[in-house]
Amino acid sequence: MGSAVRSAIDEALSRGEVGLQVAAYHRGEPVLDVSAGAMSVGGRKVDSDTIFWVASAGKVSTATALHVQVERGLIDYDQTIASIWPEFGVRGKDSFTVRDALTHRVGLAELPGDATPEFLGDWEWMADRLARSAPSDDPARRNAYHARTWGYVVGEIARRADPAGRSFEDLVRDEVHAPLGVSGVWHRLPAGVEERVAIMRGDILSGEPATFTVRADHEINTPEYRDRIDPSGAWVTAREAARLWAAYAQGGALDGTRLLAADRIETFLDRRACTFEAGSIAGPRAVIGAGGLMVGGPVPAHREVLGFGGGRVLWHPGAGAPSASPTWTRNSPS
Repeated sequence: MGSAVRSAIDEALSRGEVGLQVAAYHRGEPVLDVSAGAMSVGGRKVDSDTIFWVASAGKVSTATALHVQVERGLIDYDQTIASIWPEFGVRGKDSFTVRDALTHRVGLAELPGDATPEFLGDWEWMADRLARSAPSDDPARRNAYHARTWGYVVGEIARRADPAGRSFEDLVRDEVHAPLGVSGVWHRLPAGVEERVAIMRGDILSGEPATFTVRADHEINTPEYRDRIDPSGAWVTAREAARLWAAYAQGGALDGTRLLAADRIETFLDRRACTFEAGSIAGPRAVIGAGGLMVGGPVPAHREVLGFGGGRVLWHPGAGAPSASPTWTRNSPS
């Protein structure tokens, strides 16, 4: 393990981190898979098979599923959402495009007012409520990151465009994870792996104006929460999440399997079509890219260590296990 990685792990533990994993690919090959600390308040050690809830860092799977549909000519970024999902085109949302949905610009950042924890895992209920909701005022300029609603909107677009009519979970598994050999990324935790799941605790979403504190008895740590589908988040091991990102780092292909065209991924490094940055819920330095993932990031101090050069970085943070996932820069693949 490199001294920089070891130092970063030691510093994280010294600052109060309970347990963590670090994994990386370089030029399509795994080069790092380390773990440290404990996975729960009971003191069980973290290893490479420990599963973490990474919240929005899991958005990459959902975004990729839609991009694969575009790659196959089933969806166009500039077509209206209503042309794919007619029920969505009401209450002033008829002109919103697929690109607007990807880049958090459909004015649906807030959960429906009657959304209870039980409904958050009910795909049909959430899709229906969001389709019938009125958008916020002027969403093209409003600084609003769609933290929990984004996955349902983007996922429903991808699901509706699927000729096979598959569920969101089946679509992501068949078109994204399976082709890449990714077996440890889930939008709903599967049965039989409960003993591997890290207990979340501490402040996982911080900054003005929101702070989200998780206790050992918080809902996130319950079996009921783990059994809900979360298209805006995921349960992962760092090793498997790194493999998914490695396909982006290699220009859309990994181990001979091409998922996306390299020139398409190149466009994801552009900012979305507006001048403002993402709101405080995503961090002041997190800027939404044209492909729905983040560009740039809090890396300048470590640029010489990580080899980012002068290029832009494609990544995505997550509140559950805060994670910057640098994968590809304009100047040099890594």
